[in-house]
Parts: sequence; structure tokens; C-alpha cells
Amino acid sequence: MTDQDAAPRPRTHAAVPPRHTGALYINRVERRTFDGDCEFLRAPHHRAAIGTYLSDLLLPHGLDLNEDLLAAGAGHSYGEMGAELVGSVVGADEPVDLLVVAFNVPDVRPGRATATYLSHVCPGNPQSFAICDQGVAAAYTGLRLVREYVGSGACRRALLLVLEQTTLHYQVPGPVELPARHAGVALLCTGRPGAAGTVRLDGVRVRTEVGPGQAAGLLATEFAEQLLRHGDATTLVAGNGFDPGDLPAGAHRGPAGQPLTAAWWELAAEAPGRAVVLADYEPSLRYLCAATFYWGVA
Repeated sequence: MTDQDAAPRPRTHAAVPPRHTGALYINRVERRTFDGDCEFLRAPHHRAAIGTYLSDLLLPHGLDLNEDLLAAGAGHSYGEMGAELVGSVVGADEPVDLLVVAFNVPDVRPGRATATYLSHVCPGNPQSFAICDQGVAAAYTGLRLVREYVGSGACRRALLLVLEQTTLHYQVPGPVELPARHAGVALLCTGRPGAAGTVRLDGVRVRTEVGPGQAAGLLATEFAEQLLRHGDATTLVAGNGFDPGDLPAGAHRGPAGQPLTAAWWELAAEAPGRAVVLADYEPSLRYLCAATFYWGVA
């Protein structure tokens, strides 16, 4: 049977089937904004090398380098941002087995494998990789993968870094929402509860092929299910992809101007005894994402 003979697959918004094999706990959450720009870009020869590299990539597509923005050294490196978060969330006696970097806006230092670099500066020299080109879904995909690794027994301790920086040094063919500030959130994850107040991951879902007219209704259903499961002590924190008027009563959005980190930013501020649903929508890719966390339960 040829590809032409095959029946087209229906477009659905079914959740990606979970393969969870064990519990996942978030033992520590750290959030941080980063002032200034990348120190690497302060050196003229580094800026010149990046400019040549980007120009070569842009030329076949008829896109232009923003030479003024590059000359100003604008933007930040995920390596430096991630290293600060690693230092603040991972103790020297807490070796990490897996490190996952989730981002959307490209790094301003393209010549460095950021996840590999961060593995080098992280206690334990963990296996590491990055997730990108999924919009806001990158963080949720990262969390799903961390859960699989930890739940299967493949690693004892994992670190998820959700990072975004503000600058593109080149023209893009369509509208792009860039962050207002360089920001990052780190989640230190294990397969068993730690101290009082440990956060348990209750579930994470990535729905595909969700149109703009479907997102609000599906989110309302998701939140209603969590209210039935956890009771009134349940909070919905939405990312920037939702219109505030489309959110269920009592929900709130994370910081405006932070497309990737907004919902995750609020994890560090929650109190024990509550369930929190994080939700994000990526209209360009039609992803609807949600993750539920519960505080203070072993």
C-alpha cells in the first residue's frame, strides 16, 4: 500500500498517552530573573563570529541579521543563566543523574552545546539534553521525560531547567512574542519524598491539535476534574497563551511578558496543602499543556 492509498489520520486533541511507572516529587523549586546581558557578547571578536555564523544561516532564507542589536551585545546565554540556577538549587552533596533544559527562544551563544556545558557544572556530571521547537510545550515535555527516567529507576535525582531570554539577533518571517525579561525556573526532582512540604507531581498532559476555539473549554474541563479530585484547595495558574477572559473563575495568570516561564514561576510561591494546576497554550503549534502538583503529601 502506498502513502497515497493510506487513509489520512484524523486530527484530534487527545492527550499523549502517559507511561508513568513511578511517583515523581519536586523537592526544590528555584526561580530567578537575570539582569544585564551575556558577558560572552561583550567581546567584539565573539560578536563578529556569531554575526558571520548567523548571516550564513540567514542568507538562503532571505532574512537579515540585526547588526545593531548584535553590536549592542543584547541577549543572554542559557549556559550562564542555567549555571546560576544549578548553583542555587543543587547542593554539592546532591549529585544529579539527569539534567533537562527546556527553552523556546534560541540561545545567543550558538557555538556551545548548552546542556552539555551545564552537565559539566552540575554536581554528578549528569546525562543531559535540551528540548526546543515545541513552544511552551517544551517544559511539559521535559517534565514528562524526567518522570519517565526517575519513575523507571534509571536515575535517582533529576533537574529540569526552564529558561527564556529576550533577544533574537535576526529578522524572523512571522510575528514572535519575545520575553520581557531573562528568566529561569529550576525543578529538582526525585522519586521519593523529602522534607515536609515536598511537592508531588499528580499528572502531566500534552494535548495536540487543539484549535484556539477549543483551548478554553478543554482547560475548564481539566480544571473541573482536578477540583473534583483535590477539592476547593486547588489553584489554576495559566501561562500567557490564554486570554484572561477565557480562564475559569478563580484562576490567575503568571507574570505577563514571559511566554515560557510564566506559569512555572508560580510554583516557587505556593503553600503546603494545596493542589496547583499549571496550564499553557501554544496557538501556533496547537498544543494545550497541563501539569498538576500537590503540596505536602508523601
